[in-house]
Amino acid sequence: MATARNITILVLVLGVGPLLHAQRGRGGTGEKPKVDIVQTVGCAERKAGNPETWSLTKATDPKVSAQGLFNTTQVDEAKKAALGTQSFQLVGVADFLDAESLLKSGQRKDFTSNETVNATNQLRAGHRVLVKGMLIEAPDQKRINLLSVVALADTCQ
Repeated sequence: MATARNITILVLVLGVGPLLHAQRGRGGTGEKPKVDIVQTVGCAERKAGNPETWSLTKATDPKVSAQGLFNTTQVDEAKKAALGTQSFQLVGVADFLDAESLLKSGQRKDFTSNETVNATNQLRAGHRVLVKGMLIEAPDQKRINLLSVVALADTCQ
């Protein structure tokens, strides 16, 4: 005999099937979207606002890169690279700022103190940088979610 509880459970189970199928990704195949890890050289720019945003301008065309840190050869080649015409919004910048800026970022000051802050200070406005990150392309904007930043020069020329 079906009770109200059994019917409710059956409806919930039957209702979950299409939702799970829709969440599997492209065409329900379960395949994950591909996001390339890329590297590029450009000029770091800070844009005032709330929240503050960062961009990489005059950037070279991004090239697919392996995960991990930059090696000496990559850094040396980046120092010699001519600037380009690309622009990217930079995401995940806090760890690459100076300690004071990191503590002002989002809610970082709620769980990080001056004594425990871990900031590289490699991302500075007006400086030439080599970045590595996940390339996120949308029709109206290109972003790089940062994984690594190396300062190449104190100016951007």
